[in-house]
Amino acid sequence: MTGLSPLLLAVILMTLSAATTAVGNTLIRTLGDIGIHPFEIAFFRCAFGFATVALVVLWQERAWPRTGAVTPLTFSGVCHLTAMVAFFTGVTMIPLNESAALTFASPLFGTIGAALFLGETVRARRWAAIVIGFVGVLIVLRPGTVPFSLGAGLVLFSTMSFAGVTVLVKKMSGTERTTTVVFYQSLFVMVATLPLAIWVWTTPSFMNFVALAALGILSTLGWLCFTRAFALADASAILPLEFTRLPFVAILAFLLLGEVPDKWVWLGAAVIFGSSMYIAHREAAIARRAAREKP
Repeated sequence: MTGLSPLLLAVILMTLSAATTAVGNTLIRTLGDIGIHPFEIAFFRCAFGFATVALVVLWQERAWPRTGAVTPLTFSGVCHLTAMVAFFTGVTMIPLNESAALTFASPLFGTIGAALFLGETVRARRWAAIVIGFVGVLIVLRPGTVPFSLGAGLVLFSTMSFAGVTVLVKKMSGTERTTTVVFYQSLFVMVATLPLAIWVWTTPSFMNFVALAALGILSTLGWLCFTRAFALADASAILPLEFTRLPFVAILAFLLLGEVPDKWVWLGAAVIFGSSMYIAHREAAIARRAAREKP
């Protein structure tokens, strides 16, 4: 792919990231349906994910990565652990399409967190976009028409917790490499999920073990594609491709589980994603203006 333009390569990587995320979510749901506990799924995802990250980091740096950000890494690890366990549990309880739509709300929580904990200025237009985004969440959930489920609550809680991870990573970005942050996050979550997995342990069959390994590897490769895409092109140019995750999930959910998303899931997801896109666009514009104003 070395002959491709940076923008075209970013488009390909972003699409691959959306596809691998859709496959990963489908694997979580399928493994849960056959009786593997979400805690055990989370451990194997972390174990194989950490092995993949470790290979990449050690290949790049030829040494164990050093860090001075022990406290924020610990907090981000706790948030990541909470998000993963809540999401893996929730995704086994509700339709895949609904869980995919709700995860688009992460930038909404992330912007609120950046305003509250990083002191970033969020003006009226971005607050309005956040409110519109949460209207999209209500469209997906339809409270009063459809009973609010524990699974939906767990996915939303996971989305909020993962937004905490993004805020902490953003805070560390000035001093720590992204690969170093992910290396220690993966290590922390792998160790933390081990006792949870032992508590509910059932030895997976060979094919289930292969599926668990695929989940960990694909999730990590998807993250690498995602981060590399943002390094190659502006967020405003490639972020719309994140929405392709919903059609990917819809196809897999229909073929493997017989699930058909209703119009409210598509409409709500579009509203959530549109507001998230606007927030990303405004943040990019502010960052460019700040860069121009630097002496």
